[in-house]
Amino acid sequence: MTPQPSGSTAEVLPRLPWRALLLLSGAAFATVTTELLPASLLLQLSDGLDITPATAGGLVGAWALTIAVASVPLTRLTARVPRRRLLPVILLLLALATTGTALAPSYGWALTGRITAAAAHGLFWSLLVPTVATLVPPARIGRAVSVVLAGPALASIVGIPLGATAGAALGWRVSFAGLAALLALAALGIRTLPLSNATQQAVRQEGRDPALWTVLGVALAGGLVITGHFLLYTYIAPLLQQFGGYDNATSGILLFVFGAAGVVGTVGAGSLSDRFPRQALAWVSAAFAGSAASLLLLDLHFAVAVVVIAGWGVLIGLLPPVFQMRLLRIASPGREATSGAIGITVLNLGIATGATLGGAVLDNWQAGALPTVAAIVIAIATVGLVVNGLRGQHTAGGAGADHPADAVPDGDDPGRAAAPDRSAAEAGGVRS
Repeated sequence: MTPQPSGSTAEVLPRLPWRALLLLSGAAFATVTTELLPASLLLQLSDGLDITPATAGGLVGAWALTIAVASVPLTRLTARVPRRRLLPVILLLLALATTGTALAPSYGWALTGRITAAAAHGLFWSLLVPTVATLVPPARIGRAVSVVLAGPALASIVGIPLGATAGAALGWRVSFAGLAALLALAALGIRTLPLSNATQQAVRQEGRDPALWTVLGVALAGGLVITGHFLLYTYIAPLLQQFGGYDNATSGILLFVFGAAGVVGTVGAGSLSDRFPRQALAWVSAAFAGSAASLLLLDLHFAVAVVVIAGWGVLIGLLPPVFQMRLLRIASPGREATSGAIGITVLNLGIATGATLGGAVLDNWQAGALPTVAAIVIAIATVGLVVNGLRGQHTAGGAGADHPADAVPDGDDPGRAAAPDRSAAEAGGVRS
């Protein structure tokens, strides 16, 4: 006799809310494309605004600095605003600021638009993962987050090339205007979602956060990994051409491999995070250190370069979802958005630090030294994550420990674990 599925089976394997996840993924795609596009249109921006390329680069630097400064204060300031109202407003503000950049008559106006958009972007990303966590049971959070973060991964291989192509053919202002329209459409789509109103928990969370130091430790380690990554990625052109010896066309192929591999990593991040919630981040960091060191082999042969570049791409695809999921799981209930804001702040500081440190390495040595320095930086982060994980085992159930509802036995399929109902999920720390 064929066993019939029990009522609990439907709860164990719930369907993902695909419409909500895809809308959030599309919004994330639009915000990240808005963030990265100026770097690919730097010469057009400098010509259009009558400034030097170096001055135009300030539009990129100001974005990262604004996010680092504004994300945590804005997250705390808006803690009582219902997400179903706040997220569309943030996206509309992004759309208006991007429109302002598209219409800017001078560099000052363009810079003002970028700073305003960056503040909104930082707030959106502080809330994104905690919001996704309210849509699914704890055992499915990692998979849901990986779906949403596939949008930003696609931005680098779809959004940026399309925006750059449109900018070259029609002008950079058209590219920014198109992004503004896309952001406005995303705001309208998000407005239709029945997002939960979890502000009551946020109101009750006053005083000292007992998990703050644990969150800061993991965030700083993640920031070090990003520092190592951008130490390499910011100078990927000299790394491929000066050290690897590849021409522009071959370098373009390797960059495409890198972007495609990043999408693969993002898709797989959810399963890894759900199956191994405590170890996944340390494992990714350790693999990242090895991957950085493997870039010393770039000059051996094109086939070797494809393999090591693909490995690097997979790992940078894995890192953001696994990192954000780790912060979500160790945050105190009701403090998830603040934890996310800390993560966004540290990551942007890591981007700036990596670019600066990489420039110093390039000036004092050669491009071939970049992989070694990056591997050392990321190895330090790995040690910190391992130590943090060992401390977490001794303080399980205390501040900074994984939320009980999120706990999935490492190595077990979360689908086999009993999935709590919505009220249990909210009580287990997945409230926004």
